[in-house]
Amino acid sequence: MLQVKINKRFTNEEHTSFILDLSFTAPDGITILFGPSGSGKTTTLRALAGMITPDGGKIRVGGRVYFDSTAGINLSIQHRRVGYVFQDYALFPHLTAEQNIAYGVKADKARMRRERAREMLTLFQLEGMRSRYPHELSGGERQRIALARALASDPAVVLLDEPLSAVDVATRAKLLEEIESVQQKTSVPFLYVTHNHKEAERIGTYIVILDEGRLVQEGKPSELFGKLLEN
Repeated sequence: MLQVKINKRFTNEEHTSFILDLSFTAPDGITILFGPSGSGKTTTLRALAGMITPDGGKIRVGGRVYFDSTAGINLSIQHRRVGYVFQDYALFPHLTAEQNIAYGVKADKARMRRERAREMLTLFQLEGMRSRYPHELSGGERQRIALARALASDPAVVLLDEPLSAVDVATRAKLLEEIESVQQKTSVPFLYVTHNHKEAERIGTYIVILDEGRLVQEGKPSELFGKLLEN
């Protein structure tokens, strides 16, 4: 379970440009962060990962506190056990698929990193791609490698920032199935950013809707989208 209660004010030289102020509890499964561009979805992920520091609040993943402004707790990125899948994949172009995955493994011995990488390649049915470089892979294959790398680190939570925005419709449908399947197999909670309501309905077990940095609705995707259609 993921518990988030944070606020963050962003300012430029002249005035406040954006305020993020939200509180929600994400149950196990795939929680969707939904909303238009600029609503604070990616900013929320960056705060959870430790890339930005909230002005106040608390972040708890399972039984571990990642951030607590009152207690003076602010774990570094390296100590948060967060897997992050970026919108642009962020794969290293000079590393093979196997090496990209192994990079995310927290182990001292090269053999252990390699074994974990191959385990993830098998999970995503990518054994034949292990020696290929990112430019030799399709968009769907690169996305699978990015997700495999995020999970290879044995994270407590996986953050996905619009992971399927760059793939075609057919590939997106297949990857949605795989993301849902992998989440169920690993039991790691996923926080999934999208502004595509079909994606949200397809795999979301819970949804948090943001607008202008604030939570406006939360609940089961089928119930919330059903109400919107009725109105």
